[in-house]
Amino acid sequence: MAYKHGKPIVNNNILFRFASHCVFYFVMIVMEIPLKLLFQRKYNNRDKLKGVKRAVLVSNHTTFIDPVNISGIILPPRTWHTLLEATVEFPFLGTFIRLLGGVPIPRGRMSIKTLVDSADMLFKHRKFIHFYPEGECYVYNQEIREFKPGAFYLAASLGIPVYPIVTVIHKKTWPFFKSFPRETFVILDPLYPKDYIKHDEDGAINADSVRSFGEAVRNAMQAEIDRRGGIMDYYRGAMPRLKGIND
Repeated sequence: MAYKHGKPIVNNNILFRFASHCVFYFVMIVMEIPLKLLFQRKYNNRDKLKGVKRAVLVSNHTTFIDPVNISGIILPPRTWHTLLEATVEFPFLGTFIRLLGGVPIPRGRMSIKTLVDSADMLFKHRKFIHFYPEGECYVYNQEIREFKPGAFYLAASLGIPVYPIVTVIHKKTWPFFKSFPRETFVILDPLYPKDYIKHDEDGAINADSVRSFGEAVRNAMQAEIDRRGGIMDYYRGAMPRLKGIND
């Protein structure tokens, strides 16, 4: 049954969690070879996540199948993937996405507060919560757009680090599927909210400091893309939104 607005964002039913485990690892096994062939995919610095107990992950969003690639860099553990609430409300597809680890960000002003309130349940089962803070998929983009503050407010509220994951685009060196780029996924050093976040007189998290935190993460990610020579040759603009799924 598809998720409906107002329901808990995490399905803690043991049968659902078992089905999620089976579906997720089956999909990852099936997708491994095709993705390596299409994108000559490579992971760097996976060891940076070893021993981490709780963290927010953020990455630039360059293809529709990025969640599979991000999941691959975390394996064997899993991460939650945040996404638009409308996506998981869609019949059948929504349930499938939740089985793969999708967590809806509810509509409205209290959206991130819902994630904060659900944090104990989320981290009970997995170590990471992943965001695409650009809010859109910009296909093969290497010039990271301005970040939305949600991921950084969550990290600040929980006092946990943010680990940036950068997708770097290059021309493929393999002789097949040349119309697809070569993708390298790089885990960067964590950034900590304590180094950026300030509080107002009433103790509330200062909104400007959250934006500064996000901008520091974005700058670190862009610097890594530039250092590695990421190219814009394949850039196709924003991925079109599909009515009823990701609009």
